[in-house]
Amino acid sequence: MALSITLLISLLMSNVLRASDGNSEVPLATFDFAIAETLNAIGHPPKFLSGLEGYETYSRQEGILPHATNLGYRHLPNLELLSSDPPQHILISPPAHASLLPRLRKIADVKEYPLYRHADIEDVHNDWDTIEELTRQLGDLAGQPDAAENYIEQSNEHFTSLKRTLTGIDSPVLLVRLMDERHARVYGAGSVEGMMLNRLGLQNAWQGDLGQWGMTTVSATPLFDIDAKLVFLDSPYGPDGGVRQLLSDGQWRHLPSVKQGNYTIIPVNYWSWGGLPAARRFADSLVSRLIESDNIDSASADTSQ
Repeated sequence: MALSITLLISLLMSNVLRASDGNSEVPLATFDFAIAETLNAIGHPPKFLSGLEGYETYSRQEGILPHATNLGYRHLPNLELLSSDPPQHILISPPAHASLLPRLRKIADVKEYPLYRHADIEDVHNDWDTIEELTRQLGDLAGQPDAAENYIEQSNEHFTSLKRTLTGIDSPVLLVRLMDERHARVYGAGSVEGMMLNRLGLQNAWQGDLGQWGMTTVSATPLFDIDAKLVFLDSPYGPDGGVRQLLSDGQWRHLPSVKQGNYTIIPVNYWSWGGLPAARRFADSLVSRLIESDNIDSASADTSQ
């Protein structure tokens, strides 16, 4: 009898502990990819994410959030589905989705995390500090502060290691995404690309104006006067070989750096306004291709001598 009572008490305590553990999981919904990937990186993926399929395509990571419920189109999330099983918090990054605030607040508590150029109303911003602070805030919210700090520390060590490998590269870098035969985007402060160039000790060759999202669309004309290593970003939405096709005909092939072969192509496999996970993916691709390209250039120079 005593043994039976002991087993029963143990079983009840086990159920209580399991229920407590389940309740400790804070169910979160987000409409922002930077927030979603940061939560995932610290071991607390969101329960709901709008634009999940688009995020998988853009980051080229199918199944990156296998247990998240897709709320549909990123800019028109399915609020009926969200309200049918309300999360504890809804996380957004203004100014996106600010117009939905009255409706969202009827579903759950809403927390706002402005990022990049929208993070500081005085227009004095440090993108690096912003995404580190985002990681810490999300760690606190999810009850994972240690995981957040560890991820920040690991990321900083990783970037420092990558920077050491680039000591032989001293030319400015121009990040370009070809839109069509006549237009391209260039990137700078206010985007993952611009932030990482600075973090890796590389000079951004684009010193012109940028839009509020850290990029601007230009014609080929202003690019002809820039002496730099061209890094072309290959869109996940374009056809295979799309960049090379655009470089093989039309005006892009006449760019000095293209004629000299002073360029490389990297895949866009990250969100341009993402968190530390996006920064790591971009940095890995960029550094790998720059080193590879530099080695090829060095070998060609030795052969020609």
